[in-house]
Amino acid sequence: MVFENVTMGNSRGMHLRPAMVFASRMSRYDARIRLEAGDRAADGKSFVSILRAGIGDVTQVRVVCDGPDEEEMLRRAADLIQSGFGEL
Repeated sequence: MVFENVTMGNSRGMHLRPAMVFASRMSRYDARIRLEAGDRAADGKSFVSILRAGIGDVTQVRVVCDGPDEEEMLRRAADLIQSGFGEL
């Protein structure tokens, strides 16, 4: 298991479009991914879970990956979150 605290690069947070992009890209990996913010948590492969957990309104998120390709998945997830999904 690997994890990293990542600062959200999008001032509007992870709303619908970024959540869909994130979940779609993370679904390409075999590892599991979890997004945590305070007492909220979401399955990073499910945009519905991300939206339901209210991860979109945070500035800092912990990304936790566990599985065979966890290192690569964590790097890609952190890059996506920090990039702001092209919506800076």
